Amino acid sequence: MKKSAVTLTVAMASCLLASTEACAQLLNNLSIGNPKALGMAHAVTADPPGIDSIHFNPAGLIQIKGRQASVKALIASVEIESKFGEPTLPTDVYDVPFDPGNPNPSPISDKQLYYNLTQSCQDDYPIADDTNIDQVAAAHDLCWGIDPVANSTTTTGSPVLMVPFMGLQESPILLLPMGGMAFEGPSGGWAFGSAVYVPEGIGYTRDLDSGGAYQGHQVGLTRLTYFSPTLALQVTDTLSAGVGVTFSYHGLGIKTNFRASGLTLGYLRNLNSIPDSPLPAIDLGPYDNVGLLTMEMEDLFSVGFSFGMLWEANDWLTLGFSYKSESVSDLEGDYSMEYTSNFVKTMKGLQEGGLDAILPLLDGGRVNATDVEKGTVKTEYIVPQTVSFGASLQVMPDLKVNLDAKWIEYSRWDELTFSFSQNNDFLTLASVINTLAGLDYADPDEMRIPRKYEDTWSWAIGAEYQWNDNIVLRAGYEPRSSAIPEDRTDLLFPIGDADLFTAGFGWRYDNLTQVEAAIGYMHSNTKTDACESVNANSCREGDVVYNPYFATPFENEVNAYLVALSIDRKF
Repeated sequence: MKKSAVTLTVAMASCLLASTEACAQLLNNLSIGNPKALGMAHAVTADPPGIDSIHFNPAGLIQIKGRQASVKALIASVEIESKFGEPTLPTDVYDVPFDPGNPNPSPISDKQLYYNLTQSCQDDYPIADDTNIDQVAAAHDLCWGIDPVANSTTTTGSPVLMVPFMGLQESPILLLPMGGMAFEGPSGGWAFGSAVYVPEGIGYTRDLDSGGAYQGHQVGLTRLTYFSPTLALQVTDTLSAGVGVTFSYHGLGIKTNFRASGLTLGYLRNLNSIPDSPLPAIDLGPYDNVGLLTMEMEDLFSVGFSFGMLWEANDWLTLGFSYKSESVSDLEGDYSMEYTSNFVKTMKGLQEGGLDAILPLLDGGRVNATDVEKGTVKTEYIVPQTVSFGASLQVMPDLKVNLDAKWIEYSRWDELTFSFSQNNDFLTLASVINTLAGLDYADPDEMRIPRKYEDTWSWAIGAEYQWNDNIVLRAGYEPRSSAIPEDRTDLLFPIGDADLFTAGFGWRYDNLTQVEAAIGYMHSNTKTDACESVNANSCREGDVVYNPYFATPFENEVNAYLVALSIDRKF
């Protein structure tokens, strides 16, 4: 039961954590939907875009003249393909000739040992010719079981988002409408504005029967800033400053399958073959589905602030600085865990045998042994602080080049804690295991899990060419550094280092109206060898991080396509 409990326990925290923390790096600036910023690969700290200066650099709001309104939309498509290889464990190295009667064969493999220990396997899958390697391998595979995930491919389907008060909602297209208003102070020298925008908005689905559903059947994340009062001041002729406060909705939803594909569970299953055993039946195999977890959590009032400065050093150089504070969201909502019949049968075996009576003595509790467990869950989500530096150079009368450098404090995601309204079977067992192993990552109603993410530095370059009085052309490139170490990669958030390529244009329709558009393409490819990631395919038995792809190498490819459109009009 040890592997089952550990895997179940960490599955929940791992799923939630990966879908919240890592998504922020993928979405950093991408879901804002400003065509100028996207067209220049977000290198706009020293050249902030109109009303969306509220997000990129509040000091840029000083450039607003008169009164101005903006309406915009972002259309996005994120395609994720994951490929699994052949598991390296359990191994199957054979004796030649194979002798099941030899108690000390050399060498002996995991599958061979299991076959030797399991009389029912020897009866059901006899080996007629022990010198036939293929026949021996086939018998071993049938005895242990074959991982259906191995050598398969899984892709994402329709997008899904967390919608306020409605939870996870599937949609044929990911469309985010946004907008804002700003005005110049009557006496000049200052400007004020507010905007509605989506700092983070992404979601995907995978087929429930696919291998990828063990790390996300449905995942949706939304951070919607609905009120962002921002003030910019002209401090001197060449220096401006701005400050703003953001009030945001934050929602996270996830549905995911679990399984426990380690060696331990396979060997524990062998206990069922012991005649008249007093131990409960272990009905879970290493490749069996354990259950479906559904969680939807929200925070309607998450607050942050930002500060920025612009300095026009001379006619051809402007320098910018922007700071966005850390923001904390206290997410809370409902959860349900729908267990499979095999898991429930195993829990009932503990209950009926009276063995769960000793669990409270080991910091556990009595098991429920029910088909579904429901309640409330809460966790704290940290949006890390960000610092941006930028320079805008007018290298030619019609050509401007922008450079940006950004730092994000992802190391704040060192650990995440989930608190539940009741004891749960998977946490009860994990708490007992913690006590026996001298660990402290779970209680029957709480989970604590480390992540060890890393701070990131990244840069971007963008260019803007004034084609004529009414049309401006833009292009940009941004290599995006991943905050996820190589030993933490998974399928819930399968993004590593990525490359973003962008292009766009602006068209002045008349003296009052500006129309802008941009497109972006982002690509990421990561390859994780067997046993490399403690978040997905670790080979350590009893590992305290969810490993549904035990010893199985995998590769993730992400292709994201973005289209941003906006209309700005003075009134």
